Amino acid sequence: MPPYLLRPLQQWPIEAVLAVQAKAYAPCLIEHAHVLQKKLHAGLPERPLSWGAVMADTPDVLCGYAIAIPWSSKQVPIWNQSHLVAPHQADCLYVHDIAIAPHHHGQGLANRLLQQVLQQGAAYDWPQAALVAVQGADNYWRRFGFAPAPGPDVGSFGPGAVWMMRAYLPDRKP
Repeated sequence: MPPYLLRPLQQWPIEAVLAVQAKAYAPCLIEHAHVLQKKLHAGLPERPLSWGAVMADTPDVLCGYAIAIPWSSKQVPIWNQSHLVAPHQADCLYVHDIAIAPHHHGQGLANRLLQQVLQQGAAYDWPQAALVAVQGADNYWRRFGFAPAPGPDVGSFGPGAVWMMRAYLPDRKP
């Protein structure tokens, strides 16, 4: 795997995030800049939840990112909406988005970004992590301990969207 460096995603201009998003998702799953911008700043400043990845030899080019936010597992996430939950009111880490530019697929970067956001979420002492699997990715997320769960209707994310959760287990690192 090439040497990737992870940095808090807030350090990047929103245009860089949008460029990666546009390469990673179908047009119907592209979120508005103001929505993503608000999510990038969720959490406490000293414990960022969203991370970007660059290659060591090209530190000005965003290769991929992970956006995670504090969340209440009882609330319905709505695609392309910027509703946030304050960290002290949250009961889980919501892994909102992991996107990798196509040139960097197959390098383990999504896994590394996921591990980073799960580690940051564990620092908040939330007992679980949640996500919405889109574009048929629910089998991918199962490899990381996420499982379909009863919960909110995630239909705004498109047909086949699946609400998934995983517990932070004391004997297993995120």
